[in-house]
Order: sequence, then C-alpha cells, then structure tokens
Amino acid sequence: MPKQIVLLGTLDTKGLEFQFAEQLIKKRGHCPVVIDCGVMGKPHFNPTITRHTVAAAADTTIADILARADKNYAIHTMTVGAAATVRTLYQKGQLDGILALGGGQGTIIGTTVMQTLPFGVPKVMVSAVANGQTAFGPFVGTRDMTIIHSVADVLGLNQITRRVIAEGVGAVTGMVEMDIEDPAEERPAIAMTTAGVTTPCATHARELLEARGYEVIAFHCNGIGAKAMEELAEAGKLAGVLDISPKDIPDLLFGGIFPADKDRMKATCRLGIPQVVVPGTTDFILYGAVGSIPPDILKRAHVIHNPIHTHVRATREETAAVGRFIAERLSHSTGPAEVLIPNRGFTQLNVEGGPMYDPEADRGFLQGLSHELIRTGARHVKIEEFDLHINDAAFAETIADRIDAMIKKEMA
Repeated sequence: MPKQIVLLGTLDTKGLEFQFAEQLIKKRGHCPVVIDCGVMGKPHFNPTITRHTVAAAADTTIADILARADKNYAIHTMTVGAAATVRTLYQKGQLDGILALGGGQGTIIGTTVMQTLPFGVPKVMVSAVANGQTAFGPFVGTRDMTIIHSVADVLGLNQITRRVIAEGVGAVTGMVEMDIEDPAEERPAIAMTTAGVTTPCATHARELLEARGYEVIAFHCNGIGAKAMEELAEAGKLAGVLDISPKDIPDLLFGGIFPADKDRMKATCRLGIPQVVVPGTTDFILYGAVGSIPPDILKRAHVIHNPIHTHVRATREETAAVGRFIAERLSHSTGPAEVLIPNRGFTQLNVEGGPMYDPEADRGFLQGLSHELIRTGARHVKIEEFDLHINDAAFAETIADRIDAMIKKEMA
C-alpha cells in the first residue's frame, strides 16, 4: 500500500533537490506530500502545502514575515507553522514518514518539526551540518531520528548530492514499508536506566522480569535516555521504573558531560509510577578525554573508559549531594518508592580491590538521602541496605522482586 511521506523544506533555495526527492519517492510507489517553508524567492515547483498555509498555521502571513526583515523570526515562525501542519497531518492519518533536506537553516526547521512527532514515525534528515564538528543534541533531542551527512552542501544536483538524496529517500521509504506487529505492546512496561558498568545487574533483572510477563525498556544513562524515559511515562506507557543507573544526576550537579535534564524524576514522581532507585553509577562523574580534565580533578582516582570518556571518582560530599537530590524528588512522589543500596559497590569498577573502590565516599549517598527524607518528612519512601555489590545476581533478583511486588500491589 502506498505510504504518505512528507518532504519538508524551502523550495526557493532547495527546490531542485526536493523535486528530485519527490520523483524518487513516486518511483518507489509512495505519495510525497511536499511542504514549502520558504519565504523569499519563488518556489521551484508547486508544493502540496504552500508557504502561505504554513504561515497561517503560525497565525501570521508571508507578507508580515517579509515586512519584519528578520531572518531569525522567519525561521522560527515557519518552524512553528510547519510543526503545526505536520502534527495535523499525522493526527489525520496522512503522514507515514518525513524527510527533510538542508543546511543549517533547513536542519533547524526539519529536525525541530520532527521532534514534535511521536516515537515510531520514520524521520530522516539529510543535512550539511550533521558532522563531527556539530552538536547533535539540539537536532535529535529524544526522538528516533536518522541524520545523514550530505558531505557536499545541498545546493544543486551533482554526483554527491544525487546519491545522498537517494540514500535519504531510500531510508525513509524503507522505514515506512516496515510494518511490524509487536506483541510486546500488550505487556506492562518497566523502564530501566543502564550503563556499561552496571550491565550484569541490568541484564539479570531484565531476564527475570521478562520471564514474569513484563517488557523491560532500557535507557542509557547519557542524560537524554532518562529524559526519553520520563516522556514515555508522561505518555502513560510505563507500569514501573528501575532507576539503577542515575549517572546523569551527578553529571548535572558537578559538570559532567552527560547531565540530566533539570526536571529529572519529576514526571515519574508526579504520576505516582512505582519506582525502585539504586545509586548505581552515582560514584563517579563522567568527564571527556583525559587531556581535557583540569589537573586538580585528575588528582582523584580515575579510569580512562575510552579515548573520549574518563570516569572520575565522586567524593563523599558529592555522593551526599546526589542522595539529597534523589530524596528531594522522591519526597514529592505520589506513588510507592524504594531506594535499595548495595554497600559493596555501585559499579563494576567500584569493587573491593578495584580502581574506584571507596566505601567511605559511597556512604555519603545514604547520609544525604536519609537527611533529606527526614527534613521533608517523606515517610513513604523506603530505604534498605544490602551487603551485596550492585552486579551480584542476588541484588538483581532483589530489585526485580521489589518492582514486581510494587506494580502488582498498584494494579490490585
């Protein structure tokens, strides 16, 4: 069955390239829906949805935009209008995938619009600025977006741009053709934060919970993972949370390179989703390449994880601050919450004889957590310590048992 694929961009500056993409989509048997976001020159060809319609969706007109003579205003306004237009198409069942082409301006418009579409909608951006010199975070956000570096600028058709545009068309058409039925959607979902240094715990817990009929969705502790997890919670998709690797919290508090969003844990607490929190990965702060780290920081115990990531041991004061942060958030939880602490170490490297082993510094977490829970009077938050390492099988079995019991009690 033909799919409807949105082509989003500026037809005054990239019209030739979009027309080429339109022809390729038709050749693949699908229906292109071309949306023009240009404001200056004449469109190279007639779009499906004109720039005037896009401007109207932003409660303005092209004439008003031009009268402002402000490029930033024009980009912002057409982005707002394009996002509203695309959301309407999706809600009406008239959008199966989206492809955008462009340089800096086109990438900002295209990816910002794509971020308004839900997970599972194919999103492909062919971009001249998608390379190692550019931060991808603002472009991708928390969405399942594919970005293809155009190598050459998207300016005219030549042996490079024809090939890379064809790759973009091939990607989005291939994605929309992949209709799958997922039986896992019928199972209650548990979100779990993970890291390489807590993988044994995460893997064993996942296997146990899946055997009990849950679907476990792992989110990497890179800052964006937890944000995506909490957006899933907002969408009503989660039955519980196993926050066993809240690494992004110490990075938020102490300048690490994978910081949490400032609203970390607020959604799950406000929604009352059952939560088991573990201080896995809170025992270090993630810095970049070792050569970029200030000398005073390098005096601490540290491990070069790879050429671009260095684990630096957190102090007792820092782990206490992490404990206070988690306690403050959990004090507002409207649902059940437990904090389970493995006293023999919080990560693979933090084990007796290991390079990050420091039980005295680890104890700061419990101290900060307990003091803040007492201060806030949050008696509904349970704390329990275990004479185990986080990656011991017995600890994984414990956290699986706890979240299972909490969910079942909520569902009863």
